[in-house]
Amino acid sequence: MNELNENNGNGDSQSTKEVKSKGKDYSRNIWKFYLYSIFISMHTVNGALIPFFQSWGKLTFIEIMILQSYFTVVALLSEVPSGAIADYLSRKFTMVLAGAVTAVAALIYSSYPNIFVFALGETFWGFGMALLSGANEAFVYDTLKKLNKEEEFTKRWGRSSSFSILGLMISGPIGSLIAVYISLQFTMTFSFFPMIIAALIALSFEEPNDELIRESKKYFTLVKEGIKQLRSNKILLTLAFDMIIIETLAFFLVWTYQVYLLELEVDLIYFGIIMAMMTLSELLSMNIIPKIVEKTKNHKIFLVSSTITVGIAYILLGFTTVVPAGIALILVIMAFGFSRRLIFSSGINKQIESNNRATVLSAISMLGNIAHAISYPFIGIIVEWNVFAVFIFLGSMTIIFAILSRVKNEYL
Repeated sequence: MNELNENNGNGDSQSTKEVKSKGKDYSRNIWKFYLYSIFISMHTVNGALIPFFQSWGKLTFIEIMILQSYFTVVALLSEVPSGAIADYLSRKFTMVLAGAVTAVAALIYSSYPNIFVFALGETFWGFGMALLSGANEAFVYDTLKKLNKEEEFTKRWGRSSSFSILGLMISGPIGSLIAVYISLQFTMTFSFFPMIIAALIALSFEEPNDELIRESKKYFTLVKEGIKQLRSNKILLTLAFDMIIIETLAFFLVWTYQVYLLELEVDLIYFGIIMAMMTLSELLSMNIIPKIVEKTKNHKIFLVSSTITVGIAYILLGFTTVVPAGIALILVIMAFGFSRRLIFSSGINKQIESNNRATVLSAISMLGNIAHAISYPFIGIIVEWNVFAVFIFLGSMTIIFAILSRVKNEYL
């Protein structure tokens, strides 16, 4: 916060006018958004995710994956409309609504162990996450633009991502303790409280997109222009596809590592601790990678080498039955696989016009949801057969796509 209030020369004098324009102090948005990121990410069910579905929900792993495919379809259908809501109304309203909708989803999900009730919960959850996905990044970028500090986006977005990971890190052990000492059902119910707190925090934001809102563009015009901008920009499409493919492969660790731990007969009480270690690994990488990117001239080499590291770790995990070694490999995948988005964010945002930012970013998230929806059932089938085979498959695909990457250094 102090960094945003420093005054040095004419540039910062202009920045001060921007920050205080019309009685609004936009610099406060940054630290409030950090706090929002913590609470909106506190999904306590993650500390016992697979046991919640299999033991309390009575679902097979394939059914879990089909349910997640449904979730991604809901998010897919909601992505661009939700981004347009953020562009047409406000980023602030969209993030308030995201917290409220996911809070309701947690209550529905934990009401009764039935796949159709779960599907209703996923409907709310998918819409809530779609509301957040485009608006949050656009909110941070446009706030920094108000402050004349767009060049700090990678650092600031990386820091906000770190706070999101902190929320996950806190909620994991809490979820495991709730599962062991209260019930698996309440691991989901408890998520209601941090979601509501997040919504209340968002109510205090200052909307950074006020001038653009007054352009009075029609809702469907925003949707059309956002999709058109994504389709017509080859650099933007190249960055988006590369980011999405590897991110999807890395993401499946979230759904398979607890199956792996159960296979190795690790006690449930340790699941949350291991999850906290995973999120800590991601947190450290989120803070280190932006600094490396700033100092590295050839970002492409760093991108490919880190991606190949993820692939090798996945393959080794497929042959590992020693718990400490397996956990170490999981941490490597988290560190390098879940932080790649930071390398892409600045390059992607440079390619997007400000008034369509949330819409285009939501369109990119939409492509990610398509990849997830298609992949979930396939991964579910392999896991039912052999979880170790899944890791070998994911690792091999990661290495292949890293080698075939069409991203150029000047795009990043």
